[in-house]
Amino acid sequence: MAWTLAQLRTFVAVAERGSMTRAAEQLGYSIGAVSQHISALRQAVGAELFVRRGRGMVLSEAGRTLLPRVRSILAAERQAEQAMLGRDFRSEAIVTLGVFGSASIVALPQIVAGLARRHPHIEVRAREIDVETMASSVIDGAIDLGIGVDYPAVPLPPMRGVRWTAVKKEDFGVVTPAGRARPEPGELAEADWILPPADELFGRALRFATAAIGIPAKETHIVTDTAVALALAGTGLGLTLATPIMMALGGDDVELHPLADVGGREIIVLTAPEPADPVAAVAEVVGEVFA
Repeated sequence: MAWTLAQLRTFVAVAERGSMTRAAEQLGYSIGAVSQHISALRQAVGAELFVRRGRGMVLSEAGRTLLPRVRSILAAERQAEQAMLGRDFRSEAIVTLGVFGSASIVALPQIVAGLARRHPHIEVRAREIDVETMASSVIDGAIDLGIGVDYPAVPLPPMRGVRWTAVKKEDFGVVTPAGRARPEPGELAEADWILPPADELFGRALRFATAAIGIPAKETHIVTDTAVALALAGTGLGLTLATPIMMALGGDDVELHPLADVGGREIIVLTAPEPADPVAAVAEVVGEVFA
């Protein structure tokens, strides 16, 4: 087909960033140039590669089919360039890993280090994805695999085209300013609470958790960002729930107190049902890091 490497790089950038604007920023192109590349590639392929979703773009069925093959083409081009520079390397693969806030802080450095030791031919590229859309991002081909979250109290529904494996279970605890004693049940009931919106999985899970121990949580502050919720808890503006991994988003101003029978969450790894060998290798390292 009459396509160019520049068009293929642009295609991957739009697929990974979810919009032409962000792809243009990454590549240093104008938005018009990105649009021209995608239009020319669409004509060469003979099929639409993206569909609009809200303000962003997601891969069409043809785009999902094309993406891993384009990555292979670009990897081969990179290998050829390295060969001309006299570098010694094995067949190289690039794997895109979807992460969320606390996972990226706690696990990503160890994942990269583990791959460097065991699979130096695999390069992992992290992309921050909302945990609510992690599964659909794997299905759409926007990422090769993702680190997600499942809450036993609000379990994820089965989805065709994606497989997930639980790699770590952790319980919720109550977060207070550092140095403060663990709140008694009466204090928990009377306290102001900092909770995520009720229409989010995390928000519903935390409400189930407080109800499980008989706390009618007073929803004083509704905060989406976990780091902000922890920061507010550190100032004494209210209590919130978190897990040990989530506490990586906090600092020295907050402390986690375990609670019995309050529930928790599972860290999961999401892949295609039959992932390619490099993706399976990354998934294995991710599981080991969390385990």
